Amino acid sequence: MWLLSRIIILLVILTGISGCGTVTYTAKREIIKHVYISPVTNRTPEEGIDILFTRAADDTFYTDSRFAVDKTPIPDETIVVKPSVDSISAFSVGYNKDDQAIEYRLGVTATIKLIKFGYKKPFRIFRITRYGFYDATGTPTEAEMKRKECIENIARNIFREVGEKLLEGGHNGKNN
Repeated sequence: MWLLSRIIILLVILTGISGCGTVTYTAKREIIKHVYISPVTNRTPEEGIDILFTRAADDTFYTDSRFAVDKTPIPDETIVVKPSVDSISAFSVGYNKDDQAIEYRLGVTATIKLIKFGYKKPFRIFRITRYGFYDATGTPTEAEMKRKECIENIARNIFREVGEKLLEGGHNGKNN
């Protein structure tokens, strides 16, 4: 008991000498942006790419806690994200020993308009081009599934970038 009381006294003295105190940390509050995702416009001959991009936009914005996705836009608060897929291209980059293409590089370009709800003119417009690779081995159905997965990955990357641009850019009225 005597030893325990000495240890407690020693700890109290050391705490007082070392200047330890209570430090309070406050978490930085993230800004929540209200967004409304407009239907994706497909300007390519690729059927169904608008559906893949819409799914990627929903996945990206609904799962990011920094955004509140509005079912009904709020005037002067909601930012309308209006995406269009402008082009898609693929070319072979890998070949097997019989000189058949087995790997492709896929490129997708999208234009994103950010419009404050209630206004007609976008406050920001930008084009994003992203690339991905897919393996075309296997059955034709498997190769097509890999191609669609590649498109979805590219779309998710594009919408992640859109989210970051929304958070960094605010409503400054500049087009980038």
